[in-house]
Amino acid sequence: MGQDKLLCLVRRHVAQARVQPTLSSEQVDLLFREPGILSGYRPSGQGFIYYFASILHIHNETINIWTHLVGFFLILYRWLSLLYDPSSSSDFLPVITAFSVCCLAYTFCSTLAHTLHSKSPGLHYLCFQIDYAGIGFYTLGCSIYVFYVSCYHQYFVTLRRYFLPSVVIMSATGCLCCCIAKLKYTRPYPFRRKLWQLFSFGTQTVLVFSLVLPRYVNCVSDPQCHLSSLSHHSNVVAFITTSVFFFSSHVPDKLIPGKVDIIGQGHQIFHVLCTVGTLLQFDTIVWDIKHYATMDMIPSTSAICLAMCSYLLLVICVINTLRPFVVDRIQKDLNFKTRLNNKLQ
Repeated sequence: MGQDKLLCLVRRHVAQARVQPTLSSEQVDLLFREPGILSGYRPSGQGFIYYFASILHIHNETINIWTHLVGFFLILYRWLSLLYDPSSSSDFLPVITAFSVCCLAYTFCSTLAHTLHSKSPGLHYLCFQIDYAGIGFYTLGCSIYVFYVSCYHQYFVTLRRYFLPSVVIMSATGCLCCCIAKLKYTRPYPFRRKLWQLFSFGTQTVLVFSLVLPRYVNCVSDPQCHLSSLSHHSNVVAFITTSVFFFSSHVPDKLIPGKVDIIGQGHQIFHVLCTVGTLLQFDTIVWDIKHYATMDMIPSTSAICLAMCSYLLLVICVINTLRPFVVDRIQKDLNFKTRLNNKLQ
């Protein structure tokens, strides 16, 4: 009897590993539809193994999964190469480690969300709450490295006592705003939802990178300084700005509906730009540690660990607090679907 059950289990898993059929946008619930994407959707209600096996199949989330899955391992490799590089400054290794862990968190959360969100409405909302938590980790990691290795020196002296608590709160608030926007609006999402997302994390990003702005001002006024000496920061800002455009616009998806269902989506381009931008940020950290950061900017390892743990605790509280609202949102979506079906009948 035990062998029969084992054989049945193996057969079921092998069947799930075969070519998986996909659905059109009209065949899936409104919750799972993306603007301009007309086909390539995975059916909901399958087992977890089905969705993990879908990583190796062709559908409209395949590239989204792989762009950040590959990014995860590229970031891991970059982190380990710096950890074991004898020329790396041990004083600033906590900054490199904090940024690396935060970047690994955002790529992992994104990969997980795009892999599993189609399983059910409840898991869909949970997956993207985790995804938003990952984005918050990324903004926290950016804040840490900018402050401790790239910040204008006078700003550093003024803000060093208040900076970490402030960015922890801002990152958690950004996660909360994105979660609220996801629950507040229904598909097709209005642009107001994007504004919630852009202003929540965007405000923090602008404030943090403004800590570097005086270096540009001083460089312009100094005849011996060339702006090319700050090109590492300029490149990062360029990639972040461009990625935000593709994230918020759904271009080219909306311009050519159905033509980029599998490859070429704006969100896929956003993922690629994020990954490349993140790798450039490692170069920025290394350059500024060697040429700009001073001994006064050496971070406290315990303070950074406390900040990251505090953020993690806050987002766990956010996700748990929003659980009743997720249940209510799912029920409202179900009621709307029932009323719509009754009208069609």
